[in-house]
Amino acid sequence: MKLYFVQHGLAVAKTVDEKRPLSEVGLNESSKVAIFLKQHNVKVNKICHSDKLRAKQTAEIFSKHLNIDNIVEMSGMAPNDDPGLLVNDLLEEQGMYVGHLPNLQKVVSQLVAGDQVREVIQFQNSAVVCLEIEEGKGRVSWYVPPSMC
Repeated sequence: MKLYFVQHGLAVAKTVDEKRPLSEVGLNESSKVAIFLKQHNVKVNKICHSDKLRAKQTAEIFSKHLNIDNIVEMSGMAPNDDPGLLVNDLLEEQGMYVGHLPNLQKVVSQLVAGDQVREVIQFQNSAVVCLEIEEGKGRVSWYVPPSMC
């Protein structure tokens, strides 16, 4: 099973807008990465995102460029949510999960290293990590940050 994890695009500061929408850089970088994935024929069946505006906007950008109609808000993906909530709900083959740190970091660490504290990859805004999961154990297949696109 392939799963994709995306840290939301760069957002404006809370002092600028409490809802923290994506900044111009966040919009552009998320689009660049999404276009790169499309050009490399990455297939995504469903996109799940947290209830935060910046994650929703990032998910919508990926949805648009990858032609995905199946996009849903999902609980358990907020920055400080228990990573176990998301790990238990990862059943969607080729599902993309757009969220936040430290939650995503801990989810990926749990899936790859069996330990939420062990850092297995350093996330960046708008970057995508692909995990391949076999028999409950994950491995990093590839990682695409905006600087590669």
